[in-house]
Amino acid sequence: MEFIWEALFTILLMDLQSFVLREELSLSPLVPLINIFLFTLLLKTVVRVPIIWSIIISITGYFLMVLIQVGIVNLSFGLLTVDEIHASPVRGYLLQVLSGVIGIAILKIYNFFGGGFDFEFEKLKFKSETVIVYLMIIGTLLSSAILLSRNNSFLDVIFISIAVLFFLFYATRKEKESD
Repeated sequence: MEFIWEALFTILLMDLQSFVLREELSLSPLVPLINIFLFTLLLKTVVRVPIIWSIIISITGYFLMVLIQVGIVNLSFGLLTVDEIHASPVRGYLLQVLSGVIGIAILKIYNFFGGGFDFEFEKLKFKSETVIVYLMIIGTLLSSAILLSRNNSFLDVIFISIAVLFFLFYATRKEKESD
C-alpha cells in the first residue's frame, strides 16, 4: 500500500499502451515486453529494488499470471476461450479479475507456508554469473515475444513454465545463499 499511487499510475500507463498497441497499431506482441519494462521501472525507481531483481520479479510475475490465465481458460469449459474473450470484453475483464484473485490467493498461501523473499536484495551480490543472468533475461524476453506472436498456446505454456521455474529457482537459490 506504500506505493499505491505510483502503482496505479503505472497500471494506467500499461493499460493505455496496451490499448494503443493492440487496437490502433496492431502490435500485440510488443505489449508484454513493454509491460514488463514498465513494471521493472516501477520496481527500480519507486520501490528501489536493484535492476537485476526488478527484471527477475517482473518477468516471473508476468509469466505466472500468464500461466494462471491459461489455466483458467482451459478449465472454463469454453466460457473463456480466446475467441470469446475477443468477442466480449466483459469475458476478458472476468478473466482478469479471476486471475488476479487466484494469483493473490496463491501468493498468500505460498507466503503463509514460508515461501517468498525478505527483499533484502542488496545482500545478494553477483559475481561472474551477472552476464549469464542478463543474457537469460534478454533471451527470455525475445523468445517470449516471438512465441506469443505465433499464437501457439501449448508452446507458450511450456516455454513460460520453464522460464518461471528457472527464475524462481535462481531467486530462491540466491536468497538461501544470502542467509
